Amino acid sequence: MVTPQGLTPLYDSDLEAKKKLKTGTIVRCAITKPRNIGFHKKFFALLRLTYDNLPENLVDKLGIHTEYDMLRRFKLDLGLFDTFLFPDENGEKVIQYHSISFAAMDDNEFEKFYEGCVHLVLTRYLKGITREEIKEEIENFR
Repeated sequence: MVTPQGLTPLYDSDLEAKKKLKTGTIVRCAITKPRNIGFHKKFFALLRLTYDNLPENLVDKLGIHTEYDMLRRFKLDLGLFDTFLFPDENGEKVIQYHSISFAAMDDNEFEKFYEGCVHLVLTRYLKGITREEIKEEIENFR
């Protein structure tokens, strides 16, 4: 936990690990911010809201027939995927989408993903609405 004095162990196990370090020892830490479940729910409200209001021409053009298709489209548009080529005679490509699970993304990464999705909704999927309208609709959607 961040305190005015610096970082303080949050759990007994963290405190025990800290006690093993000698004063002056240099250590390397990976600082992550745990995900907020409320923010996760807010994203899925955005996803459902976008899917439920998607113009019919985009449904057919992009093949978005479920909320899961909408999620994959967001990931595709934001470059959150890897492409693999099978080494057979057909050279078939397989797309593997990145996970947005709590284990895969911390709060900061998820916030970037969410903001990217909001931008896509405003510029590509539900043109003509404002960020404020999206925010209001998401609050009402929950």
